Formats: sequence, structure tokens, C-alpha cells
Amino acid sequence: VRGARNYCWVGIYDVGDDEIVLIGHTGTSVPTHARCSADAGLSGEAVRTRRTVVSNDVASDSRYLGAFESTGSEAIVPVLGAESAIPIGTLDAKSDRIDAFTPKDVEFLEDCASVLRPLYD
Repeated sequence: VRGARNYCWVGIYDVGDDEIVLIGHTGTSVPTHARCSADAGLSGEAVRTRRTVVSNDVASDSRYLGAFESTGSEAIVPVLGAESAIPIGTLDAKSDRIDAFTPKDVEFLEDCASVLRPLYD
């Protein structure tokens, strides 16, 4: 996922009742927030709305929880359960560029999230 679009970091998270927890990533390091409240930040917004959340300028987005100083843009895609629309995970992609995520990126990431869904079973 990371190499296909030149993202600087990609993470997969597990969504619990109270927390969102990092379970795997590719990139240079673990983010500052490897776990957070299930309603916090961009991830919390994606879980709450059950929709992809894109921030193409995280520096001006009050929902952004600072993970890496170099992040310019971030996209969070919820992974929805098989028999319900309840988020069970998220796919998180970060770019060091502002305005990095296009509609084609969102479509790609949403396709990737749907492929991840069976891994949570």
C-alpha cells in the first residue's frame, strides 16, 4: 500500500469499544499516538462517521493528532465488519506533502481496506 502510492507511512489499526490501537505499520517509525481514544482525532472521526476522512493539510486541521512532524496530509479509511457496518479497524496513510490525497487515492485506499476486512475475522 505504501509503495504503490509513495505514502511516507501506512498503518493498520484495531478498533475496540474504547480505543484504536496500532497493530502493524510500514514506515520509518511508530507514530506518537500508537493508541488513542476511539473518538479522538481523524481516526475517531472515521470510526464515528464510518466514512473515509481526508485531511490534505493536517497543520490546519484541529482534528489531527500530531504523529510525525513531517506529515502534510493524512487519510483514514474505516474497515467495516462483515455482518455489520461497525468499524473493526482502520487503514491510515500519511504523506509528507500537502494536498497529497486525490479521489483516486481514496478509491485505492478504500479498496485496500475492503481487502483487509477478512484479516480481522
